[in-house]
Amino acid sequence: MRRRFRAPGPARAARLVLAALLAFALPAGAATAKDPPLRYTAGDVFQGMLAAQDKLNWMQADIVKTEQAMGSKKQPTVTRGHLVSRHGGKARLVIQDPAPGVIVADGKRLWVELTPVSQVMCYDEAKLAASGNFFLDLASSIRHYAKASIKRRFQPGEGFDASRVSALEMAPTHPQQAGFERLRVWVDDRRWVVLRVQMEYGGTRSDVTFSNIQVLSSRAVRADPGQALAKTLFDYKPPAGFEVFNLDL
Repeated sequence: MRRRFRAPGPARAARLVLAALLAFALPAGAATAKDPPLRYTAGDVFQGMLAAQDKLNWMQADIVKTEQAMGSKKQPTVTRGHLVSRHGGKARLVIQDPAPGVIVADGKRLWVELTPVSQVMCYDEAKLAASGNFFLDLASSIRHYAKASIKRRFQPGEGFDASRVSALEMAPTHPQQAGFERLRVWVDDRRWVVLRVQMEYGGTRSDVTFSNIQVLSSRAVRADPGQALAKTLFDYKPPAGFEVFNLDL
């Protein structure tokens, strides 16, 4: 008998999308005498990061996402996969661990394929983006959470080269209405590529790291159309026999 899967509600669905994408946090910590001076203001990092995102034609990277209740001593849940995204809200995330799966954003709908249970969750992409829970499109999500937030810089911490990595924290002025407590972003400030996104919400901390990052600007693709991604990469059709749940968030 095939195991039934209960369609998640809006809050759970948003976390599922982030989990498929998007450990323990590296503490921001207070600056010490050993810390190098911060080269950029919070505004510089915020604008540089978003400008670079908007200029991208496509990017791809391996991702590792961890999620854990803050203060819990249990091991965090870990998701690993490979992400390819294109400007305009299109993306394909192939999940390798803990179970195979695929998430595809085709520009209108977000498809979450749950292979072990032969089911597919289908969401309205525009509504996900409006709610801020569409981390396959980093620019729209960061813009959403930046609204009415206090921005500050902090030292990137262990594992990051402070001479080329900038870290930015956003905390909402009204956390209860905002739906999150804190968002942190680590950025390679030479290319303004996002290296890590960490979010705290409802007593849970989610942490997404990107590695083996490749990016190409729209200008570069216009100069060399052969580097454009295949148009069919973001097409999606549910596999035969899979049950589809259309969820309106």
